Amino acid sequence: MELTPFTAVGLVVALVGFRLLDRGRRAIRDRRPDASRSAERTRPAATDLREHAWKWAIPVCLLLLLAAEGRSLASIGWRIESPAVALRQVGVGVAALAGLNVLSAPLWARLGDRGDSLATGLGAFAALSVPERLFVAVTAGATEETAFHGYAIERLLALTGSVPLAGGVGFAAFAVGHLGDTWDRHAVARIAQPALVTTLLYLQFRSLPVLIAIHALHDAAVLLLADRFAGRSSDGDGDSCPDGEASAAVRWLDGE
Repeated sequence: MELTPFTAVGLVVALVGFRLLDRGRRAIRDRRPDASRSAERTRPAATDLREHAWKWAIPVCLLLLLAAEGRSLASIGWRIESPAVALRQVGVGVAALAGLNVLSAPLWARLGDRGDSLATGLGAFAALSVPERLFVAVTAGATEETAFHGYAIERLLALTGSVPLAGGVGFAAFAVGHLGDTWDRHAVARIAQPALVTTLLYLQFRSLPVLIAIHALHDAAVLLLADRFAGRSSDGDGDSCPDGEASAAVRWLDGE
């Protein structure tokens, strides 16, 4: 495969498009009247559904570039072996993410800020309704997997033939791409774990629909627990929740 101008632009969009979009929107907001900017500042980025909706601009751009390249959806991983195989792969992926989260929680609880920044970021989503949290989860799964794994990894594999290079670049862009208002460097270090797992899963399955489902289901499960994390982040010691005693599962995820 040759590196065409369309493919080069596509790689830029896939790898750093979310950060460029965020900076562009910040620049536009900074040029608005002070009153309008002040009103927007009071709303955390995590709870502003417009911020999440704008993420769909990245896969739309990639699809337009895909059409300009004259390539099919299969060239960015849109394929499954069969419905039965896809369901089995989704189950394996969700189990791998959840299992590793549980097993690694005691270690993470002793590193960095002990998970406080991640809990704070997750707790911000408690302000959203259940349908809104599910929208955020599906949006993250569809947009991030399409960019970092479907397009970036497939194009880098086609250009270089190197699995470590393609996977490494996709993983790094995925992890660093989360750094921002909602997630600080401590939270991103924790997010790097599922980012690495999903990257390895993509390299194993090479199926974008499967990874979108895995990512969305994982994020949905975590965001539905946002009220628990809000209780921890507001209390500061991880032992209190809005409804009293935290569940054993949440205490274990917190490394307690």
